[in-house]
Amino acid sequence: MHAETMNRFCSQYRIVKHYIEDLPSQAIHTRFIPDKWSIHETIAYLCRYQYVFMERLKTITNEINPFFVAYKPENDAEYQFTAARTTGALLHEIYRVRDEIKRMITNLSPAEYSRVGTHAVLGRMNICQWMEFFLLHESQQFYKIFKQAGNFWSNGSVHHGNVISMPMAQVDEMAG
Repeated sequence: MHAETMNRFCSQYRIVKHYIEDLPSQAIHTRFIPDKWSIHETIAYLCRYQYVFMERLKTITNEINPFFVAYKPENDAEYQFTAARTTGALLHEIYRVRDEIKRMITNLSPAEYSRVGTHAVLGRMNICQWMEFFLLHESQQFYKIFKQAGNFWSNGSVHHGNVISMPMAQVDEMAG
Protein backbone atom coordinates (compact mmCIF):
# COMPACT_ATOMS: atom_id res chain seq x y z
CA MET A 1 0.00 0.00 0.00
CA HIS A 2 1.18 3.51 -0.76
CA ALA A 3 1.52 5.45 2.49
CA GLU A 4 0.39 8.67 0.77
CA THR A 5 -2.83 7.03 -0.37
CA MET A 6 -3.61 5.72 3.08
CA ASN A 7 -2.76 9.08 4.68
CA ARG A 8 -5.22 10.85 2.38
CA PHE A 9 -7.81 8.16 2.95
CA CYS A 10 -7.46 8.68 6.71
CA SER A 11 -7.77 12.46 6.61
CA GLN A 12 -9.29 13.88 3.41
CA TYR A 13 -12.92 13.40 4.44
CA ARG A 14 -12.55 15.57 7.54
CA ILE A 15 -12.37 18.81 5.55
CA VAL A 16 -16.01 18.85 4.47
CA LYS A 17 -17.31 20.03 7.83
CA HIS A 18 -15.09 23.11 7.59
CA TYR A 19 -16.59 23.99 4.21
CA ILE A 20 -20.11 24.12 5.62
CA GLU A 21 -19.80 24.96 9.33
CA ASP A 22 -20.79 28.62 8.94
CA LEU A 23 -23.50 28.12 6.32
CA PRO A 24 -27.15 28.59 7.23
CA SER A 25 -29.38 25.59 6.75
CA GLN A 26 -30.99 27.12 3.68
CA ALA A 27 -27.61 27.29 1.94
CA ILE A 28 -26.98 23.61 2.67
CA HIS A 29 -30.41 22.43 1.51
CA THR A 30 -31.10 24.70 -1.46
CA ARG A 31 -30.46 23.64 -5.03
CA PHE A 32 -28.99 26.85 -6.42
CA ILE A 33 -29.01 25.29 -9.89
CA PRO A 34 -32.28 23.36 -10.23
CA ASP A 35 -30.86 20.19 -11.84
CA LYS A 36 -27.76 20.06 -9.59
CA TRP A 37 -27.64 18.64 -6.09
CA SER A 38 -27.67 20.77 -2.97
CA ILE A 39 -24.74 20.58 -0.57
CA HIS A 40 -26.82 18.27 1.62
CA GLU A 41 -27.58 15.92 -1.28
CA THR A 42 -23.88 15.82 -2.19
CA ILE A 43 -22.98 14.93 1.40
CA ALA A 44 -25.66 12.21 1.33
CA TYR A 45 -24.09 10.88 -1.86
CA LEU A 46 -20.66 10.81 -0.21
CA CYS A 47 -22.10 8.99 2.78
CA ARG A 48 -23.90 6.39 0.67
CA TYR A 49 -20.96 5.90 -1.67
CA GLN A 50 -18.72 4.89 1.24
CA TYR A 51 -20.99 1.87 1.77
CA VAL A 52 -20.85 1.09 -1.95
CA PHE A 53 -17.06 1.35 -1.87
CA MET A 54 -16.78 -0.86 1.20
CA GLU A 55 -18.96 -3.55 -0.45
CA ARG A 56 -16.85 -3.38 -3.59
CA LEU A 57 -13.68 -3.89 -1.56
CA LYS A 58 -15.24 -6.91 0.14
CA THR A 59 -16.29 -8.33 -3.22
CA ILE A 60 -12.80 -7.79 -4.67
CA THR A 61 -11.21 -9.65 -1.76
CA ASN A 62 -13.66 -12.57 -2.09
CA GLU A 63 -14.07 -13.00 -5.86
CA ILE A 64 -11.78 -13.26 -8.84
CA ASN A 65 -11.73 -9.99 -10.78
CA PRO A 66 -15.36 -8.92 -10.18
CA PHE A 67 -16.94 -6.43 -12.58
CA PHE A 68 -18.64 -3.24 -11.33
CA VAL A 69 -20.88 -0.87 -13.22
CA ALA A 70 -20.58 2.84 -12.48
CA TYR A 71 -22.56 3.74 -9.35
CA LYS A 72 -25.69 5.77 -10.06
CA PRO A 73 -27.61 7.02 -7.02
CA GLU A 74 -30.81 7.30 -9.05
CA ASN A 75 -30.68 3.49 -9.36
CA ASP A 76 -30.05 2.99 -5.62
CA ALA A 77 -33.09 2.97 -3.33
CA GLU A 78 -30.80 3.35 -0.32
CA TYR A 79 -29.64 6.77 -1.51
CA GLN A 80 -33.11 8.27 -0.92
CA PHE A 81 -33.13 6.95 2.65
CA THR A 82 -29.65 8.33 3.18
CA ALA A 83 -30.59 11.76 1.81
CA ALA A 84 -33.56 11.92 4.22
CA ARG A 85 -31.19 12.08 7.21
CA THR A 86 -29.91 15.32 8.70
CA THR A 87 -26.62 16.77 7.47
CA GLY A 88 -25.11 16.31 10.93
CA ALA A 89 -26.13 12.65 11.02
CA LEU A 90 -24.61 12.16 7.57
CA LEU A 91 -21.30 13.69 8.62
CA HIS A 92 -21.24 11.47 11.71
CA GLU A 93 -21.94 8.45 9.53
CA ILE A 94 -19.17 9.40 7.08
CA TYR A 95 -16.69 9.51 9.97
CA ARG A 96 -17.90 6.19 11.42
CA VAL A 97 -17.92 4.30 8.13
CA ARG A 98 -14.54 5.69 7.11
CA ASP A 99 -13.07 4.29 10.33
CA GLU A 100 -14.63 0.92 9.48
CA ILE A 101 -13.16 0.95 5.98
CA LYS A 102 -9.74 1.98 7.35
CA ARG A 103 -9.79 -1.02 9.73
CA MET A 104 -10.83 -3.32 6.90
CA ILE A 105 -8.03 -2.12 4.61
CA THR A 106 -5.43 -2.23 7.37
CA ASN A 107 -6.35 -5.85 8.11
CA LEU A 108 -6.06 -7.05 4.51
CA SER A 109 -3.45 -9.73 3.90
CA PRO A 110 -0.90 -9.11 1.14
CA ALA A 111 -2.78 -11.60 -1.06
CA GLU A 112 -6.10 -9.78 -0.49
CA TYR A 113 -4.49 -6.39 -1.05
CA SER A 114 -3.12 -7.46 -4.43
CA ARG A 115 -6.52 -8.59 -5.76
CA VAL A 116 -8.22 -6.71 -8.57
CA GLY A 117 -11.69 -5.68 -9.66
CA THR A 118 -12.80 -4.19 -12.97
CA HIS A 119 -14.74 -0.93 -13.22
CA ALA A 120 -16.93 -0.45 -16.30
CA VAL A 121 -15.28 2.88 -17.15
CA LEU A 122 -11.86 2.79 -15.47
CA GLY A 123 -10.94 -0.82 -16.15
CA ARG A 124 -9.01 -3.28 -14.03
CA MET A 125 -7.65 -1.87 -10.75
CA ASN A 126 -5.98 -3.24 -7.64
CA ILE A 127 -7.06 -2.18 -4.14
CA CYS A 128 -4.68 0.80 -4.05
CA GLN A 129 -6.00 2.01 -7.41
CA TRP A 130 -9.59 1.61 -6.18
CA MET A 131 -8.65 3.75 -3.17
CA GLU A 132 -7.13 6.39 -5.46
CA PHE A 133 -10.28 6.40 -7.58
CA PHE A 134 -12.41 6.75 -4.43
CA LEU A 135 -10.27 9.65 -3.17
CA LEU A 136 -10.29 11.48 -6.50
CA HIS A 137 -14.03 11.07 -6.82
CA GLU A 138 -14.54 12.24 -3.23
CA SER A 139 -12.31 15.26 -3.92
CA GLN A 140 -14.47 16.15 -6.90
CA GLN A 141 -17.55 16.16 -4.65
CA PHE A 142 -15.72 18.27 -2.05
CA TYR A 143 -14.86 20.78 -4.77
CA LYS A 144 -18.55 21.04 -5.66
CA ILE A 145 -19.42 21.67 -2.01
CA PHE A 146 -16.59 24.21 -1.65
CA LYS A 147 -17.73 25.99 -4.80
CA GLN A 148 -21.39 26.13 -3.70
CA ALA A 149 -20.43 27.47 -0.27
CA GLY A 150 -18.15 30.07 -1.87
CA ASN A 151 -20.85 31.11 -4.33
CA PHE A 152 -23.31 31.50 -1.48
CA TRP A 153 -21.03 33.88 0.41
CA SER A 154 -19.64 35.65 -2.68
CA ASN A 155 -23.07 36.46 -4.03
CA GLY A 156 -24.04 38.17 -0.82
CA SER A 157 -26.39 35.33 0.03
CA VAL A 158 -28.98 36.63 -2.43
CA HIS A 159 -30.08 34.01 -4.94
CA HIS A 160 -32.99 34.61 -7.24
CA GLY A 161 -35.61 31.93 -7.68
CA ASN A 162 -35.15 30.14 -4.36
CA VAL A 163 -35.88 30.51 -0.68
CA ILE A 164 -32.78 32.49 0.26
CA SER A 165 -33.03 36.25 0.41
CA MET A 166 -30.45 37.51 2.88
CA PRO A 167 -29.04 40.98 2.09
CA MET A 168 -25.32 41.66 2.05
CA ALA A 169 -23.93 43.27 5.17
CA GLN A 170 -24.35 47.02 5.07
CA VAL A 171 -21.21 49.16 5.35
CA ASP A 172 -21.34 51.46 8.34
CA GLU A 173 -20.84 54.90 6.82
CA MET A 174 -19.97 56.33 10.24
CA ALA A 175 -16.97 54.00 10.60
CA GLY A 176 -14.81 55.62 8.01
